[in-house]
Amino acid sequence: MTRTAYRTFLWMVLISAAVLVGSRAVARVGDWSEQVDLLTHVRHEIEADYVEEPDMDAIVRAGVRGMVEALNDPYTNYISPEELEQFDKAIRGTFSAIGAEIEAYENRIRIVTPLEDSPAWEAGILAGDLILEVDGESTEGMTVNEAVDRLTGKEGTPVVLKVRHESGEEQEIRIVRARIDVPTIKGWRRTADNHWDFMLDSKNKIGYIRITQFVDKTAGALRDAIETLHEDGARGIILDVRFNPGGLLEAATEISDMFLAKDQVILTVKGRNAREHVTRATDEGSITDLPIVILANERSASASEILTGALADNNRAKFIGTRTFGKGSVQQVKMLVAGGAIKITNAYWYTPSGRQLHRKSDESETWGVDPEDGFYVPMSFEDMREMAEVRRNSPWSRANGEAKLPTITPQWIDTELKDPQLSAGLRAMVGFLDTGDWPAVGEAGAEHLARQAQHDELIRQRDFLRERLGELEAEIERLASGEAAEPDEQDDAPADEQGDEDADTP
Repeated sequence: MTRTAYRTFLWMVLISAAVLVGSRAVARVGDWSEQVDLLTHVRHEIEADYVEEPDMDAIVRAGVRGMVEALNDPYTNYISPEELEQFDKAIRGTFSAIGAEIEAYENRIRIVTPLEDSPAWEAGILAGDLILEVDGESTEGMTVNEAVDRLTGKEGTPVVLKVRHESGEEQEIRIVRARIDVPTIKGWRRTADNHWDFMLDSKNKIGYIRITQFVDKTAGALRDAIETLHEDGARGIILDVRFNPGGLLEAATEISDMFLAKDQVILTVKGRNAREHVTRATDEGSITDLPIVILANERSASASEILTGALADNNRAKFIGTRTFGKGSVQQVKMLVAGGAIKITNAYWYTPSGRQLHRKSDESETWGVDPEDGFYVPMSFEDMREMAEVRRNSPWSRANGEAKLPTITPQWIDTELKDPQLSAGLRAMVGFLDTGDWPAVGEAGAEHLARQAQHDELIRQRDFLRERLGELEAEIERLASGEAAEPDEQDDAPADEQGDEDADTP
């Protein structure tokens, strides 16, 4: 491409960016003109005087990524033409060949949650795991789209992840890719004929339904499960959306609508330039005759938070667990004239009480949905790992031909299922059915959040020091092996080539 042609192309890119900003840019034309001059000037100096022939196409794309990254929003992304194919896989829901929801986190890739019964889940991947390497390649600086590209592959092929668990333990895990088709509605155990048993406590007639994802068939499957419980005389239901990464907004609103009376608010969508939209419940087929406990935790995201907030804010369910993940934003994909696309956040979700679900940054104080005081039931990393191990390997998670079931009590759940949150949910439901009031089964939220914030900060500090220690050990090993150090070109340069001599003058 000639220099003149390239300048023309660059101006087309800049004009296209201005079009995305829209008519509001007219009011600040002077500022925008100065910003364009800055970009043009920097581009000119690089093209004219950089020591080697620069890849101007890469520079322009890096500039675009820099603009997007300055928003500090992991859900707003520039998608290059080469990445569009992988992005299409992601939005179709077929990208996760290992079966895990991932996100960008502190210049790495983190597991939001593995899908239950997926290859990642079976291999031992845990919610919150930080992926350090994929097949020996570091994830430092890797984008989500790049990670999707490396995790996707032919069915039956392996991929090796080096992860750091939230405990700090590092582990290499081999996962065999597979087609992901996981049932989204589950009971508490498999029966001898391999069907789900939804009646957790047959004595008190308390049902249990776990929702693992929100897809187009989830609402229908949930209705079928509730109908089964109705036929068995259920008096209450525990809904479990823990570790649920979300899914379709339509599925979450349809399920919320099942349990709410006509005109009750499910959620509100608001943005700087997006028209405010309130979604309300209809009166068709509402299930209002059964009390509900909903279990959610810090890995319940997106659609899970919509359901939790809708039921809790309308006093339709008692929420037990911990504050939810904080993914409550709406993205729109816009194709760019110069190639590629931008996925841009243009609105946020709000619960019926007006609380914004989305966590904007690590400095945010409020996000997601909180249980009321007395219903915070935290679980440590070791608690979660032990519970996941039971779910993977206990006889209750697979077809069980045992004729006589034990009497299910909160104590039995603590001992056998290693699940203190489910235990608390059962205690709460039994208490409500006996007295008409919800008994406190947890602790105060403010105290828990304060401890959690301190815990998270210490984890970040530990992980930073661990990374730095690894770098120092590698440098020590290099020096011990006798490798020559890389020369510092600036230190070796003559004084008159290092810049303005007066700058170092006392």
